[in-house]
This record gives sequence, structure tokens and C-alpha cells, in this order.
Amino acid sequence: MKSLADQTKQALSEMAAGDMRAVPGVEASPAAASHKWIALGVGDTLPGHVMDYVIGACRRMQADLLLLAVDPARARGLLAAYLPELSGIEWRVEQLANASAAAVMQTLERQHGVLFAVSGVENDPVHPLPRVRRGPRSPVPVVLVTPKHPEAAPHSARNVEP
Repeated sequence: MKSLADQTKQALSEMAAGDMRAVPGVEASPAAASHKWIALGVGDTLPGHVMDYVIGACRRMQADLLLLAVDPARARGLLAAYLPELSGIEWRVEQLANASAAAVMQTLERQHGVLFAVSGVENDPVHPLPRVRRGPRSPVPVVLVTPKHPEAAPHSARNVEP
């Protein structure tokens, strides 16, 4: 028989993994317990390299896409170009009160199952989160996605001059 400490550790571990069924007194359906989200800040644009990263991450992690935007209509319009690639991935837009770090953190705290947040452009609402030095920090990890630079790629034999 497991000790109380071992049972508590297991329950906390399963809670962190999103399995609320392991917590005594908490009823959760398997679908609700396993629902995972990747949050994406939406600013003026949705660059292709950011969407490639997010769509790939959603597929690998079997997660859905949560768009964080001040203007939901604009976010839906920007996302329209990527709908074919999003086939099979559930997505929704969460409207932010404003583009402040506090508004984003509040939204992320309210939303259950967010694995991490993604920022790809300077004017998206998630972008300031890693720079917050005082006060509350982001409740989830933040990934900054930058474009690949040609000069950072390894040179092939064709590109090397004699």
C-alpha cells in the first residue's frame, strides 16, 4: 500500500498532466481532463513561420489552438489563410480586455489546460510576458518563435567557395 505522501505525489503529478480524475472528490470526463491548448498571441499579422511552428506543436502534442487577441474578428480573418492546415485541430479565439501583460496572464490563469503560450511578432499580446521582471510571472511557459535566418543555416558543399 502506498503511503499518503506517495499518493499525494502521484495525484499532484497526474493533476499537472491534466488528469483530474486522480484527484479525490473531483469528477471530470476523460475528454475534459485530456483537453490541452497551445495559446498564440495574435497581433497585426500571423506570419507563416509562426503558424508552421504552432500547427506542428499542436499535432505533436495533440493539443488545440487558443488564439489570444484584443480584436477577435481580426484574429479570425488572419487565421482564415491557415484553415486547411488546421484541419483536425480545434481552435477558438479568446478576447482580451487589452494588450497588456496583466490581461494576458489573467486569461491564461482562467483557461485550464494551456501547455504554453507562443509569440511570434513584437505587437502580439503574448510578446511582453518573458520581459516581465516585477510582479506576477506568466502562469505558463512562453515560446518566442523567430524566422530562420539563411546565414544561420549550415553551408552545403555547393555554397562553399574554393
